[in-house]
Amino acid sequence: MYEITTTEFNPENFFAGSFPIAKDVGAIKTGSTINRHAPLVKGANGIVEADSESLDDLIGIAAAVPSGGKVVYYLTGEFFADALHLPTGVTVEALKPAFRKLGIFLKEVIDNG
Repeated sequence: MYEITTTEFNPENFFAGSFPIAKDVGAIKTGSTINRHAPLVKGANGIVEADSESLDDLIGIAAAVPSGGKVVYYLTGEFFADALHLPTGVTVEALKPAFRKLGIFLKEVIDNG
C-alpha cells in the first residue's frame, strides 16, 4: 500500500555573504563549454570561460550551465572560492583581485576545528 523511499539531499554552499547579488545573461561563443560557477569573459564572438591570459576581462561567474546558447551569470556577490569551477591555469589567488574590481568577493572557508 505505502512504499517508503529514500532520497539524498546535498546542499550547495556557494553564497558566502549578504553582499547584493546582480545577474545578467549573455550569448555564449558557439561551440564553447561553460561550467556552472566558472569565471567568465566576453570575447568578440561571445562569452567563454576565463583562462589565465584573460583575467583582466572578467565579466562574472556562471550561475548555471548555458541553455539555448545563453548563460546567466553573477555580476556581483560574495561566493565561496572553493565552490568555483576553475579552468586549467586559473587560480583563486589570481581571481580575487580581478573579481574585487567587479564587486565579486571570494571568501575562503575557515576551519576553526
